[in-house]
Amino acid sequence: MVSDDHSISESTSDTNQQHARYGGGIRGFWNRWMRDSICGWFSLVGVILLVGFAGALIGEINLRMDCTEITDGTVTQMIRVEDDDSVTWKPVFRYDVDGRIYEQESSVSSSPPRYKVGQAIIIRYDPADPNRYVADGDYTSLVVLGAVVIMCLGFTSVLPVAIIISKRRQSNET
Repeated sequence: MVSDDHSISESTSDTNQQHARYGGGIRGFWNRWMRDSICGWFSLVGVILLVGFAGALIGEINLRMDCTEITDGTVTQMIRVEDDDSVTWKPVFRYDVDGRIYEQESSVSSSPPRYKVGQAIIIRYDPADPNRYVADGDYTSLVVLGAVVIMCLGFTSVLPVAIIISKRRQSNET
């Protein structure tokens, strides 16, 4: 009989420890609900951002694949871009395609400036639309978009990772 009493109290003790560990009752429910809600919001925001930035990354890759023709270009000016507390520089490129002159402002700015006025560069352009171009060797937009897509994947994975960790904790403690 003593052994029976001992096993009952041990079972009650285990139940009480699990109840305390998981924050049983209404408080535990709200703690779990808040954790799951926060993880869910991170994942939702991550998915929304992922769709947008992945689309931009795919567009940049397609642009680079379409720009198959090469011509000589020159940096004609550097445009100063002022934000709240920083200054960056955006190059303007001039290039010639079949006797027609194109002058394009880069979509990427940098600090310090990546180019100098008068600098010769190689331009890759789309033969179907010479307005579409990339400066040869400038992978800044690919690197930035790739890094942002990886960050968005991290945000998107918060909820699934939290669920996996929670399930493993529960299976290890039973």
